[in-house]
Amino acid sequence: MVCLMNLKAKITLYVSFLLLIVIIAVSYNIFVTQKKILTQQISENRTRAFKSFVSMCNEAIKVKDDIQVNHAVELLVSTYKPSVVYAGYINSNNVVMFASRDEDRNMDSVLKTRIKQTNKDYIEVYPSLTGEQICEFATPFFFNGENVGTFVVGFSQTNMKEQIDNGISMMLHKIKIIVIVTMIIGVILSYFLGYSFAKPIKKLTNAAEQISKGNLDVEIKVNRKDEIGKLSNTFNNMAKQIKELDSMKDSFVSSVSHELRSPLSAIDGYCDLLIECVNNNYSKEQELKGLQIIKQATVRLTNFINNILDLAKMKANKLEVKKIDADVAPIIDEIVTLYQPLATQQKKRVYSEINGNIPKINIDVEKIKQVITNLVSNAMKFTKENGSVGVKAFPTSKGYGDDYIEIWVQDDGVGIPKQQVDLVFQKFYQVHDGEFKRPKGTGLGLTIVFEMVKLHKGYVWAESDLGKGTTFKFALPK
Repeated sequence: MVCLMNLKAKITLYVSFLLLIVIIAVSYNIFVTQKKILTQQISENRTRAFKSFVSMCNEAIKVKDDIQVNHAVELLVSTYKPSVVYAGYINSNNVVMFASRDEDRNMDSVLKTRIKQTNKDYIEVYPSLTGEQICEFATPFFFNGENVGTFVVGFSQTNMKEQIDNGISMMLHKIKIIVIVTMIIGVILSYFLGYSFAKPIKKLTNAAEQISKGNLDVEIKVNRKDEIGKLSNTFNNMAKQIKELDSMKDSFVSSVSHELRSPLSAIDGYCDLLIECVNNNYSKEQELKGLQIIKQATVRLTNFINNILDLAKMKANKLEVKKIDADVAPIIDEIVTLYQPLATQQKKRVYSEINGNIPKINIDVEKIKQVITNLVSNAMKFTKENGSVGVKAFPTSKGYGDDYIEIWVQDDGVGIPKQQVDLVFQKFYQVHDGEFKRPKGTGLGLTIVFEMVKLHKGYVWAESDLGKGTTFKFALPK
């Protein structure tokens, strides 16, 4: 529980911290941009006001209407104060028309001296006697090619800075409110985000603990379509597979116990019989029969143990494969001949069928013998009396093309349910249904077939019709 709370707290902390960094970065960018925009806007307003003033005076000067010029000067100062400190016009006769802010009237004599003739445009920043920074705009006015006067306007830099500071202050106040609201919302959302992660993980943890305690009937119900939901579904599938594996393990242990107990019981019983034969001078035939039974039980045990060892080696990629170019037809005939006596004894038929000219292929002969032997043994086990088992070979594969040969082991036994056909190659898996009685096995034979065909870069599969028989097919590259 502590770990889950820590996870929730960490997610909340990390998301909140990341959100704070983003907000600070965005706020700083807004601050710098807004300050630049405000400065540019005020500068443009100044330039626009100055040009409007000059334009307003031009026509009046041309018609020598000094009253209108003087009115334009006073109008500029009164309209744009306190941004405009003073404004003036001086004509070619040095007659000055001047106006200033009310608070600067006591400095008119000083400021009036700033109204002087010039032959070119200029912008100058200087401090006034009161310490106020003033940005002065000046431009000459030419009429009929002659300089007839100069327009001068002094703008307050201090006022400009105050406007910018006021704009920035308002903006910072809004940003502060946005940051606080955003952080509150962000912390709440990040908390619920952490909770949404922690809750299903808590379920996963509890389920894992239940499995570790041996309770395999565990299912997590998480109605989500994201990665957490996918993880939960994967966990449920894993738990289901673990349960199936545990069931298969129990079945395997039962089968192994049977596979070991039967030959060991036979060996033990016939050893006692041989001892009794020696003590009671039984016939040589009885002694020979006992030795044969012991030999058969020993071979059965050896094959079973070899299967387990081979499977372990294959899973560890340590099984050695010794390939040579070989014919599969003699291999098939050898195995069919080997099973003839057993088939006769069980009133079954086993046969081979070679279709066409089968080329030599590069294989480990002993491994392929084991594959075919396991399949024939499996087919014999599930084929009823008077049934048949056929081993067929084809020079090409219908499923994988001309670069492969194909071998079938076909029986007319009990068959496999459709939904279990793809599962029979799994380790320990045994077909289970109530319609047909099936002999027990270890569930290793077909797994070994699958792995050995895979070692040869081949493919193996099964086709079955329940109640009518099964065909195991495998394709090997030429």
